[in-house]
Amino acid sequence: MSYSKYYSNKYDDIFTMLKKEGYNTSYMHGNYGYFWNRENVYKSFGVDNLELKDKFEDQSENIMGYLSDELLYRQAVEKLKTYNMPFFSYIVSASSHTAFTLDGLEDRTKVNIDVGKYKDSFFGNYLESMNYADYAFGIFIEELKKADLYDDTIILVYGDHNGIDMYNEEMLDFLKQTNENLNDVDIKLNYIRVACGIKIPGIENLKIEKPVNKLDIKPTFKYLVEGNDENIIKEEKSERERKEVSLGTNMFARKDFVSLNNERIVTSKYYFDEKWFNKIDGTEVILEELPEEERNLLEEYYNDMKQEIEISTSISINNLLK
Repeated sequence: MSYSKYYSNKYDDIFTMLKKEGYNTSYMHGNYGYFWNRENVYKSFGVDNLELKDKFEDQSENIMGYLSDELLYRQAVEKLKTYNMPFFSYIVSASSHTAFTLDGLEDRTKVNIDVGKYKDSFFGNYLESMNYADYAFGIFIEELKKADLYDDTIILVYGDHNGIDMYNEEMLDFLKQTNENLNDVDIKLNYIRVACGIKIPGIENLKIEKPVNKLDIKPTFKYLVEGNDENIIKEEKSERERKEVSLGTNMFARKDFVSLNNERIVTSKYYFDEKWFNKIDGTEVILEELPEEERNLLEEYYNDMKQEIEISTSISINNLLK
């Protein structure tokens, strides 16, 4: 709704933030500008290079209507080579989007996963689609290396949203083969999780164990471009101590919890969905049996979640950022 109604607003967005830091900015997507009003939105953000489908010379392969990931990535690197440094680019691939049929992929040998009994099922198509997306992303990385743009570049990759229905029968059958104790909380957590990884020059083998969400991307980049990458592991401030001019928190700060817009909460130990559950075994948490300090903390998380959703909803409905 905000993209459609409020695209002309001036936001303190990630592109504006990085332009102030001297970065050339770009947005790339293998679809046309009218889709989700992207052309108007990113023009209003003042993006230096808006690279939508009509800006890509080679449109010979389209998957489900979008420029194939491989063609997008190959041409994206060619464009990156022409930008002034430093640059920031937001690249949106779509070959792994539902309905996962890969319609339009000319060379099916690029899908090299054997999905076995799931062949031609929705879940099987999903696995094949992810396999192709992985293949194409590998090409992107190799092209960056060839262009000498890999070593000194921060690369963050994440999924836009969940993949398939959380109770898909084939998927649950697959998951139970690797986790015979799969429970309903496991299923719901799998549904809200998305893939996320980040490469930072000079940082190796760092795994973020705490819950983070997409709102944390902007403050994380702010933290990194300010030259703090060498101090990441120090985790100097907690979420409650930081005062970001943004929703979200630097991923490398100590974080207590994340809340979702459907009133769900994820912490390191617990999951809230109308009731609190233990993430380890899926059992319901009896609040009265918890130590008082921990019980009060969960109550505080719940109140914070309600407040965050109220603020977010008010911003969207009432256009509070105009």
